[in-house]
Amino acid sequence: MSLKPVDAATVKSWLDAGDAVLVDIRERNEHAAEHIAGAHLVPLSELGEHDLKSLGKQQVVFHCKGGMRTTTNAGKLAAACEGELFELTGGIEGWKRAGLPVKQG
Repeated sequence: MSLKPVDAATVKSWLDAGDAVLVDIRERNEHAAEHIAGAHLVPLSELGEHDLKSLGKQQVVFHCKGGMRTTTNAGKLAAACEGELFELTGGIEGWKRAGLPVKQG
């Protein structure tokens, strides 16, 4: 199972319109250092402890730091939730390269 890639500008527009949910699969310390405002933290190491099906059948966009963890674990992520599933191209680093803001600390 693979997730559909989507660029940062598109994700930003979806988030602004309330058309998607962003899920950060990085670990708690990474999220604490910097994160995209509004992202739901669901660390990959704690995936089984979270009910992602509660997000509903909407567009769900996963991200990590650069994309590798998301791509590698696409099947596991897809099995954990419903809806149309996407991967933020380049992760939070791709988001920053697109000039979009992150929250520090």
